[in-house]
Amino acid sequence: MQVGRNGTVGKPGRLPHAPYNFVPFPDKLKIRYASFSDLPKHDSVPTEENELLSGELEFDIVARTPILVAEGRVEDDADGDRRKNSKKTERHFNKDVFSRFEIPGSTIRGLIRSAVGIIGHADLTDNVDNQEQTLMYRGLADAENKGLKNRKKAYEAVVNKERVKAGYIRIGKHGYEIVPAKEINGRTYGFIREQQLYKEGIFPAPDLHPMYLAEILDIDAVGRPKLPRRGFKPKPALPKNQSFSDRQSLLEEYRKRLEAYHAKLVQSRAPTSVEALEKECNELYGMYYAYLRLVQSKRYSPYMAKRTVYITPDGRYTFQPGHGTPHECWLMSSGFMQKKQSHYVIHPMDEKARPVPLREEEVHWYRYDLKVKGNRVRNREFYGLPEKLPEAKPCFFVQDGGFTFFGFTPYLRIFYRRTIKDGLPKYAESGFDYVRAMFGFADVDGQSYAGRLSFRPALLASNPGSIRVEEAVAGQPALSAPAMYIKQDKPDELKTMNDPYEWRGIKQYWLKRDFEKPEKNLKSAADNENVKTVLHLLPQGSRFTASIRFDLLHKDELGLLLAALTWPKHQQFGMGKPFGAGCVVFENIRLYLDNVSYRLDRFFAEDRLEIPADRFEEYIKVFCDTMEPFCGDVRKTEPVRVFLAMREKVYDHIDTRYMPLSERDGYPAYQSLLPLPTVGQLLWNDPYPRPGR
Repeated sequence: MQVGRNGTVGKPGRLPHAPYNFVPFPDKLKIRYASFSDLPKHDSVPTEENELLSGELEFDIVARTPILVAEGRVEDDADGDRRKNSKKTERHFNKDVFSRFEIPGSTIRGLIRSAVGIIGHADLTDNVDNQEQTLMYRGLADAENKGLKNRKKAYEAVVNKERVKAGYIRIGKHGYEIVPAKEINGRTYGFIREQQLYKEGIFPAPDLHPMYLAEILDIDAVGRPKLPRRGFKPKPALPKNQSFSDRQSLLEEYRKRLEAYHAKLVQSRAPTSVEALEKECNELYGMYYAYLRLVQSKRYSPYMAKRTVYITPDGRYTFQPGHGTPHECWLMSSGFMQKKQSHYVIHPMDEKARPVPLREEEVHWYRYDLKVKGNRVRNREFYGLPEKLPEAKPCFFVQDGGFTFFGFTPYLRIFYRRTIKDGLPKYAESGFDYVRAMFGFADVDGQSYAGRLSFRPALLASNPGSIRVEEAVAGQPALSAPAMYIKQDKPDELKTMNDPYEWRGIKQYWLKRDFEKPEKNLKSAADNENVKTVLHLLPQGSRFTASIRFDLLHKDELGLLLAALTWPKHQQFGMGKPFGAGCVVFENIRLYLDNVSYRLDRFFAEDRLEIPADRFEEYIKVFCDTMEPFCGDVRKTEPVRVFLAMREKVYDHIDTRYMPLSERDGYPAYQSLLPLPTVGQLLWNDPYPRPGR
C-alpha cells in the first residue's frame, strides 16, 4: 500500500501512477577490460587460440501491439519517446529508399544497447543528454502539504513583487540584453483586472485577447465573499451534492447564498460560528471560480499589444484621457491559469537605463527549457526571443546569485541550483564496461574504439495490413517532476534539483495489451489541435526480419548479447509507448558463427556454422559465470530483476495511466506530488517510506 504524506495508507486505485517506472542504476560497474590495450584488436582474426567469435544473429521482430517507428530525423521528446523534427503532427512509419517499411538499424541498436547495459551492469549515464544543463521550475503552486516547502521558500526568495522588474529583451552589440522599463511610482509594471478592461471598452479588440466572456461582469457586480476572520485563506470547494446546469442558475444561487452569508457575518462572531462561516466562505469561493470556468473564453491566447495608458499619481491605471499622465505602455497576458483575472501593463522602455546583458548560457537554458516542455507549450511564438534588430519584446526579469532569470510572465521560471549530471551516479571504477567494449566509444581520455556490433535495418516481411490511425496529445509530467523522477525517502519533504539528489534510474514503460486511447489529461492541450499528434501505426502481428553482425567477441560477450535478446520476454520500439504501442517479441533467433578456415584459408569456400538454439545457454552461462564473482546471480540483481519484471507481462493490478493534472472524484492528481511507487513496492511489497523518517 502507498503511504500518504500524512502517514495514512492509500486505497487500491488511489496510488500515484504513471505508464512508466525506472530500472535503477547499478551500484557499481562491471569492468570487462581494465585498459585500452586489453580490448580486442580490430585487425585480429578469430582462432581457436584466442577464442574470439565472429558471426551473425538473425531474428524476427513481431509486433504484439500496433507499432510506429516514425520516419525522418528524430529526436527524444520530453516523454522519452521519439518524434520527428518537424512541426507537422502526422507521424508515418519509416520507409527505406524502395518505400519498404523498415525499423532502422540505429533504433534496434539503441534498444539492444540499453538491454546489454542493464544486464551487464554498465555505465548507462553516457547515454543521458544535456548533463551539464540545469532545469527550470516555477514554485507558484508549491505548498507545504505537497512536500515542497523548501522549494517554495527558495522560489519566493527570488521571485516576488519587490524583486521582479519589467523590461524589453533585444539583441544588442554583444548578444541578448534587457533594457529596464521606466520606473513610475516605484514600479516598472502593474496589473489590471480583466473586468476593468471590459468596463473601459478596451475589450473587444482584434489584438487583445480576453480570458473570459463579457459575462464575467455579471458575477463581478455581485461581488466576492468577505473573509470570516483576518488572515483566513479560502480553500475553494463546491457545495457537496449540488450541481448547476448553466451559469445563470449558478449565478442566482451564488447571489442568494452570498447575501445570506454576509448577513450571518455581521451577526455571528462566536468561535463555533466562525468555523461554520469558514466552510461557507470556501463553498462560495468554489462557486465563484466555478462560474469563471463557465465563462472562460475558448479563443484565448497570450498576446502583447501597445496601448496608451494613463497612470495616476497614486499608481492606478486607466485608459480614460484626463485621469493621469499618458504613457506608451504594453498591455500583455501570458498563458492562462485557473483563477487568473489580471493582465500586465509594462511601462515604457527607460532609454537612460543601462541594459542588463544576458550570458550565452542563460539564453541557452531558457531555450532548452522550452524544448524540454515540448508540446505542452502552446503559442510558442509568444515565448520566443526576438531574432532581429531593432525588435524588442516586453518581458520580466530578476537577478539573483549572479544569474538573470527572464521570461514573459512575472511568475518567472528559475533555474534549479544543480545540474542533470549532479543526480547521476558517480562511479569510481576505471576501465571499459561491456557497453563501451561492444558498442564502441569516441574520445574517452583521447581514445576511440569502433564497435564490434553492426545492426542492419529490419524490413517488414509480412503484409502491412490495415494502418491504424490514433490521436495522442503530448505534454505529460516531464523530467523536472520531482515526485516522479527523483528518489524520495520522505514523502512530506520532497527532494528537488535544489537538494543533493539522485535520479531514479533508466525510464521504462509498462506493457499494455493494446493501444489505449490517451485520456484528455491536459485541458489546454486537449483544446489545442496544434499539439495533437496523429499516429499511423502498423497493426499487431507485423513481422520484421532483423540481423546483427558481431565481430571478435569473447564467449561471455556473445552470451550477454544472447541474454539481451532472450531474457526479456517483450521489448518496445518507437512512438506511443506510454499508450501501449510498440510492444514486440523476438522470435526465430538463429546464431551463425564464421568458420575459422572459412575466414582464413578458403574465403567463400565453406558455409558459416549454425549453432542450435539449445546451445545458446552455453554462451549465456559463460557470461553469468563471469558476473558471479562481481554480483552473484546476475538475474537476481536489482537492475536486472526490475528490467525483466517490467518486460515480463501486463500487470492488471498496476494503474499504468498518466495521473490527471487536476483532482477528480477524490483520486490523487499529479499536483498532489505523492512519490511514484517503485517497481519493488508495486510487485514485491518493498516497504514504503514514511513521513519524517
